[in-house]
Amino acid sequence: MPLVFIAAVVWAAGTALGLGGSAWTGALALLSAFAGLALLALAARWAVAAALGLIGAAALTLGADLRAADAACLEQARAARSWEVRLLREAAPGGFATAKLVTDACVLRVSIAVRQGRAPAGSVVMVTGAEPSAGPRGLLLRDGTVQLRRGPRPLARWRNHVAASLDRRFGERAGLARALLIADTQGLAPELRERFTDAGLVHVLAISGLHVGIIAGALLLLVEALRLPPRGGRALAVVLVALYVLAIGAPPAALRSAALFAAVSSTRWMQRPTSPWALFALAATAPLLQPRTVLELGWQLSVAGYAGVMAAGRTARRLTPERWRGWRARVLGEVMVGLYTTAATAPLVAWHFGRLSLVGVVSNLAAGPVVAVMQPTLFLAMLVPGDAIGRFVADAAAPLLGALDAVASVSAAMPFAAITVAPTFVAACIAAAAVGAAVAAAWARHWAPWATVAVALAGLLVWVPDPRLGGAGPLELHLLDVGQGDAIAVRTPRGRWVVIDAGRTWRSGDAGRSTVVPYLRRQGGALAMFVLTHPHADHVGGAASVVRALRPSELRDAAFVAGSGPYAEMLRAARDVGARWQRVGPGESVEIDGAHFDFLAPDSAWTVALSDPNEASTVLRVRYGNRRFLLTGDAEHRLEDWLLAQDPDALRADVLKAGHHGSRTSSTPAFVEAVSPRLALVSVGTANTYGHPAAEVMQRFVALGATVLRTDQLGTVIVRTDGERLEVEAAGHRWSIRERLSPLP
Repeated sequence: MPLVFIAAVVWAAGTALGLGGSAWTGALALLSAFAGLALLALAARWAVAAALGLIGAAALTLGADLRAADAACLEQARAARSWEVRLLREAAPGGFATAKLVTDACVLRVSIAVRQGRAPAGSVVMVTGAEPSAGPRGLLLRDGTVQLRRGPRPLARWRNHVAASLDRRFGERAGLARALLIADTQGLAPELRERFTDAGLVHVLAISGLHVGIIAGALLLLVEALRLPPRGGRALAVVLVALYVLAIGAPPAALRSAALFAAVSSTRWMQRPTSPWALFALAATAPLLQPRTVLELGWQLSVAGYAGVMAAGRTARRLTPERWRGWRARVLGEVMVGLYTTAATAPLVAWHFGRLSLVGVVSNLAAGPVVAVMQPTLFLAMLVPGDAIGRFVADAAAPLLGALDAVASVSAAMPFAAITVAPTFVAACIAAAAVGAAVAAAWARHWAPWATVAVALAGLLVWVPDPRLGGAGPLELHLLDVGQGDAIAVRTPRGRWVVIDAGRTWRSGDAGRSTVVPYLRRQGGALAMFVLTHPHADHVGGAASVVRALRPSELRDAAFVAGSGPYAEMLRAARDVGARWQRVGPGESVEIDGAHFDFLAPDSAWTVALSDPNEASTVLRVRYGNRRFLLTGDAEHRLEDWLLAQDPDALRADVLKAGHHGSRTSSTPAFVEAVSPRLALVSVGTANTYGHPAAEVMQRFVALGATVLRTDQLGTVIVRTDGERLEVEAAGHRWSIRERLSPLP
């Protein structure tokens, strides 16, 4: 592989490490960089290795500086009272818009829950009257008023016009057409995304190198059909592809493909053969003119996927017999492409989505011809003027869209089409290294050593177990940061999970899908039981997503009857996955891996006369060794009084999850005194409109000697115990409760 490619890998690795800090991307980046440096060192090219080390150090410094600037920008934006942003998505009252706050120092992602005002995508707007909160996904502005400052730029206006025309021309399939043409995935139904993910076709739903490459190929065929001069015609095709990529917002994957098309065309103009890996490196680093792109999944998948395509081409040429010509050689080539691209992107897909498709090779083989014909047809339907002609072309493309969806549906419905995976950090590193070795083996002249390394790493991947499974460890309580809502995950000493609530829901998603499921999959371990405290949307909103994705064997529920759509969806999900549903009753206890989960409330005789689901919350006590955790959902003072009347000694606990997000209607003095916690955990959204948590309640905990830990201040909070000691981890820090903890009754 040429030096320019290795230098590009080192630059991307250093930038990722600097931007990601201790994140997994940084670790995998370091792994790749050190592998390249080690190879050079073994070849005794010390000067080159030193130069690459300097490149990596420079990239690391740049990434770290950008990360520090982003953090400072986020804090500054959170303290502001008005924000001027450029909309990425249309803003309308009651809607949820995304935007970017661009300053000289940073680019900050902004989400806006719009109360008043309207503006098209691409506009520059002033947001006022909003309540800001900061998180890992940027700045959230709730209940903001949007005031138009400047209209969209010409390309953004064109994109808005195209989106509207696609809606008119494609009708019910407009969402899929918009995703395939202008990278607008807002209108895609969640079930369609899941269907394509299980089929191994999720990459088709976003503008990628595949789409741009097909359009570029169609333009070259058109150039030949019109008998244009080869050089001029190819130059025209490059310009049209560049304009198209810019018009759709220049997503990194599309930009990489366009840059590769331009680079290949340039070498042909100059008749200068160039290493394909050098061209690949040039195209892959073009989006990194914005260094933050290195952490975007779209860019990562595009680069990994194209590396697989190159390896597949080389392998197919090696394996194709001399006598094979025509369709047999082409089918073998397509099978190789499916195998290598699936393998090359597998570590990323497993880490981000927690799913691996086992039918991806077959589904991509079936979908390939459909996409090859469909994409130019869609492109033509987008370009032709007039709705009459546009509808005619759209009608021709509609069966192809249906055929693509049918391929996804049939593939996803196959037995064992996809498996749920939960790679650990170590497994992700090993898988990435194995993929790199496999790609190197496909391209290297002496392939056997690389193939041996790939097979050995794959065997190691199978052999290395989850370090938390099989052996005894501490009990962990993870209070997840889901904003204004509750989601608690308790990890047993043998690595299994019990999840209590799953956060809120919103129009385009829920906390279960966006936060809880990815968090648990990255940690590893199966979900043994899901517990719902009560059917309010900020607790049950993500429950269906958690149940469908993680498939618990048991589901416990207070069974308080309420007209809640998310609650009904959770019950349907439990039925679909075969989870055993059981109503919670006081006095019941479940033992899982040495940890005891005791249900203290609610009692059916108590709930029958209630109208407020909060007062019917499931109250759960977790016991491990001499330590206890008390989780009270949204229990308010009436339920607390009921618990005190039953058995106040049973309430004693080292850790208390404050009821109802620290509201003044919960955590009464008598209840707090009965519990006497060392730690009080509060799950609450930043600058929420409810005034949670109440200052007097927080002071009540402090007066009794408890340490208060809040998700709006610290993010996700983790409490560990070996049955005797308590250890807390939050906001990147870890500390122990050093005072002697006496056994509880």
